Amino acid sequence: MIHFKTSVCVLCFWILSFPLPGTILENLNLPASRALAAADSQDTGVPLPATIAVLPFTIHASEPEDFSYIQKGVVNMLHTRLNWPDKVHLVPRKQIENVLGHLNKTDKNKILKQVADQTGTDLILDGSITKLAGSFSIDALVYDIKNKRYMAFFEQSKDSDELIEKVDRIAGGINKQVFDRTTTAWEKIEQERQAKINEMKRKNPEHLMQNPQWQQQDDSPGWKIWKYLF
Repeated sequence: MIHFKTSVCVLCFWILSFPLPGTILENLNLPASRALAAADSQDTGVPLPATIAVLPFTIHASEPEDFSYIQKGVVNMLHTRLNWPDKVHLVPRKQIENVLGHLNKTDKNKILKQVADQTGTDLILDGSITKLAGSFSIDALVYDIKNKRYMAFFEQSKDSDELIEKVDRIAGGINKQVFDRTTTAWEKIEQERQAKINEMKRKNPEHLMQNPQWQQQDDSPGWKIWKYLF
């Protein structure tokens, strides 16, 4: 049963690697805590056309299991979901691998700078997937090198069967929040968010009276200032 389930996941990720309408198992050991600051940035625009480089996602898991198909599938999905003809260009995966192959993978900021310098991109998507007790947490960061800022995205999957949907939601969030592009995935996210807002209004009218702007508190965190840069 486990072998069959893994085969299904591999097949799903392989199918989704092909363009639709509308990697490396090595851990890069990229420390996020010292590179990020919590101050908000008011400037939210990303001029189009834009170019973005997707780095291989790091996998964190206690089990000695082969997750290479997940890593490759996530990168392939993000490439197909973020590609926007004439507006958003993805740096080829082979080019990213060649750049990373010549770098010391211990300093996150140097990696981001070298990738940006050698690929000519100002936007870099980096992330990780953590497996714990059968569930998965997906963390993604979009770095705007030129403006020294970043935007964070997060999804949780209760099992491997949900990974495809959760990666799709992260891509939908990036498309909307970074490139102001509305996709089917984003429309679904917005519908779910609005349903929660309506439910909160129904259950907690007194809270709404005290804080009429409460519904904006759960919106996307937006850009954050990236102070620790090179």
